Amino acid sequence: MHDGSRVAPRRGRERGALAETHAYRSLRKDALIAHHDPIQAEPARRRRRLRWLTGLAATAVLLLVAVAVLTQRFGYTTNVTIPLSYVSDSGQTYSCTYDYRTPDRLPMPAAIAEQMNERDWSGTGQLIYDWAKTHPAEHWTTEEDLPADDPRSTRADASWGLAMDRYVTFPPWLVDGESGAEYELRWEARPGSDCEDGLR
Repeated sequence: MHDGSRVAPRRGRERGALAETHAYRSLRKDALIAHHDPIQAEPARRRRRLRWLTGLAATAVLLLVAVAVLTQRFGYTTNVTIPLSYVSDSGQTYSCTYDYRTPDRLPMPAAIAEQMNERDWSGTGQLIYDWAKTHPAEHWTTEEDLPADDPRSTRADASWGLAMDRYVTFPPWLVDGESGAEYELRWEARPGSDCEDGLR
């Protein structure tokens, strides 16, 4: 004969085990349906794709705004164009054209731009060449890597630049900027310019 106090707990444990087994099977069934049913999984993928596209669009807008601001604030305008040419000792003609630019926030005075553009530069290239030949640069960017007479050496470029600073001079000017009176001038050779090559 069995004691009734021992039977009840066993039935309780059995019922609990059955309930846990049923819950496990239900969860497993739901997981399998979600895994194998592309229709149910598609909305989640669409939401993730939408978030990704939204973030990409926001980043693109920010980049465009940043570029517009930088261009507006740090844009440059070509004020003066100077053509130069000369005949080397070997009889070959070399020529180059330089554009001089100032930042839009610090513009070159119109009177100075007009004066420089109207100047006769026809003999200046020869003066620069003759001076650069007798005053080669003492330092240049490739001096530690290449001999001075190497065609790849930048000594000729440095020598030409020093001579240009001597013969192409602008009247001084200052413009009231955010930090007080300022001045900035940049120059750049146009494609096809080869004045430095006559010194190599």
